[in-house]
Amino acid sequence: MEQDIQLMRLVRLADIEQNRLLRPRFVELGLTLGQGQPRILNYLASHDGVTQRQLADACHIDAATISRTLDQLEKAGLLRRTQAPESRRAYLVVLTEQGRRIASQVQASFAQADQTACAGLSPAQRAALRQGLEEMLRSLRAAQALPGTDGSF
Repeated sequence: MEQDIQLMRLVRLADIEQNRLLRPRFVELGLTLGQGQPRILNYLASHDGVTQRQLADACHIDAATISRTLDQLEKAGLLRRTQAPESRRAYLVVLTEQGRRIASQVQASFAQADQTACAGLSPAQRAALRQGLEEMLRSLRAAQALPGTDGSF
């Protein structure tokens, strides 16, 4: 059990270190890391035109935070919201030309951070790490979906 706890701590520490590595680049691009702006732009780069709700779910950001963050990104000229044709209450989030340029740089920054993080791993080690992390995600998601539980311990 102690090794599992340490493993999860290492995963969290790797995330923290990645954020530290990326923060200066995202600040240079005019983005705020803590509000999820890079995550949002990264997602929209390959899923442009999703609803605000879909975007919040995909980026794991609550509704109030996503609304404020989208306001800021819209004010910066990186995206726009248009009314969804199928619902008067839903809005589609679409990148502007400037937003696509910044999103492309965000994607490249995330890719470079992945390369940096895995520089010391062989291709086989990378594959094993990916497989192990994917299995951890499946296990954690399955634990949350157990009938009669709220997924907590």
